[in-house]
Amino acid sequence: MTLEVENLSKLYWTPNATFPGGGIQPISFNLAPGTFFTLLGPSGCGKTTTLRCVAGLEIPDEGRLTLGPTVFFDAARRTNVPLNKRNIGMVFQSYAIWPHMSVFENVAFPLRVRRELKLRAEEVREMVARALATVGLEGYADRSATQLSGGQQQRVALARAIVRQPGLLLLDEPLSNLDALLRDEMRNELKRLQRQIGITTIYVTHDQAEALEMSDVIAVINAGVVEQMGSPREIYDRPRSAFVAGFMGATNLLPATARSAQKGDSSGTVAIDSGEALSTWFPYDIGAGSRIALSIRPEAVTVAPAGTAAPQGWNRLTGTVIGSGFLGNIVRYTVALPHGRIHAHQPPDRIFAEGETVELHFAPDRTLGLSDNRAAA
Repeated sequence: MTLEVENLSKLYWTPNATFPGGGIQPISFNLAPGTFFTLLGPSGCGKTTTLRCVAGLEIPDEGRLTLGPTVFFDAARRTNVPLNKRNIGMVFQSYAIWPHMSVFENVAFPLRVRRELKLRAEEVREMVARALATVGLEGYADRSATQLSGGQQQRVALARAIVRQPGLLLLDEPLSNLDALLRDEMRNELKRLQRQIGITTIYVTHDQAEALEMSDVIAVINAGVVEQMGSPREIYDRPRSAFVAGFMGATNLLPATARSAQKGDSSGTVAIDSGEALSTWFPYDIGAGSRIALSIRPEAVTVAPAGTAAPQGWNRLTGTVIGSGFLGNIVRYTVALPHGRIHAHQPPDRIFAEGETVELHFAPDRTLGLSDNRAAA
């Protein structure tokens, strides 16, 4: 079913304060059936508040929320369907697995508390068995929850969320309590299960790698405002602002000034603070004389020995290597410039010594001129 969110807002006010102390500004989005949608942002930005409003755990101040033909919330008409009647599955950060219950009873719990379903014992067994099979836990029904690993507990929580075949699945940082290796494995598993079930999913995380790998659509939220919404590639390759570029993975942000007004999807020239002119691609409109940030991803920078000519049309800066780190598949170099520094990811066979003068080459279309809203954030 299609999820439609229209101008949903929720503000929290602190005593004697003039401005809101948190929450979300009006947010709107439509999710086609089966979409994996991620709310991404730093702690306190409003992503969990958005999720709780969709779930019915919070009452929004304004807006409208529908799932298929069902209106969950409409401020204008004072409609608010309670959580237990929204047919939503949820998995929390803590999993909320009851240790005194078996795996079967944990998964069956949502079926037992919905007495209006009037399910026979055999129907409950079949539905629980189907949910456990979906998450790969056949044969675990009689185990105590205390005998499960972290990854298995996460699967039980997911089975409990989908056992009623809900119309919407909400996941609130469900992988944050797992170790790094298991977290990587569960990313792929969660995405596979979501595709298999075909359920529309809203996923909350502050982990950029999770969002990029798992999502169909990402909304980057900052201080209650959606900074940008789009596909993972769009947001990574064409961020709308310095905040989005910096939050969506490692990037170099060089302060600069736009020499002239630029329309979106156009090239131009900017001056960085050390005086060098760099060819730049502007994804969005920029006014003449605007202070901007140049976003250059570390993987877009080529480090070369001093005196090496840059490819035709590419930007060139000269700097000094002041640090390096071997990460196995890459070496991460830090290069000092007259005003600032640049990080560059190079193949492990490209070796430069600390103190060595090097050339930095990077293509204009990988040099993005962005509005710099970080001070406001």
